[in-house]
Amino acid sequence: MRRGMLLCMVLGAATIVLGIPGAALAGGGCHSGVTQNDATGEKDATVRMLDACFTATVTRVDAGTSVTFANTDQGVTHNVGGNQWGHFENMIEGDTFTVRFDDAGIYPFACNYHPGMTGAIVVGDGKGAGNAEVVSVQPFEPDTKPVTRVVATDAGLPVGLLTATGLLGIALGAGIAIGLVRSGRKSATA
Repeated sequence: MRRGMLLCMVLGAATIVLGIPGAALAGGGCHSGVTQNDATGEKDATVRMLDACFTATVTRVDAGTSVTFANTDQGVTHNVGGNQWGHFENMIEGDTFTVRFDDAGIYPFACNYHPGMTGAIVVGDGKGAGNAEVVSVQPFEPDTKPVTRVVATDAGLPVGLLTATGLLGIALGAGIAIGLVRSGRKSATA
């Protein structure tokens, strides 16, 4: 009887725990740690948005360098917000915008939609005010070519479904455990 109750509790807990990784992957941050790109000496640099991460997380450039932010994340909408600069509107896969940083300093940025999805542009030696007033943002022009979106069926179960399944498992396990306890009491009194 106790084994049955313990088994039901373990199965219910396992159902919930197995649903947690999907929820953890849902919101931003670089999942494999900070990435870096040293683009000093180059005319331009690119920061890609992929797997809810900015890649590279930290990009080092010379003053006057243009940095292009490109959403390469299939089916995921992002934006890029810095202190007094950025592109705060939705960026879907294939959308890009370019920024030129003229003054030395550190320019942090983040995606408003994905907590933890952050990064920084280090201009020059990184020492300086990082004056956003002199950051030049080219107007954003969404990609006008037609896009065919394919819905993948192998992406796994939605987090809500996994949570509901976990709760159902707990309820089922509790019901079975209660039934086992009651049948054990009836057997003991007979």
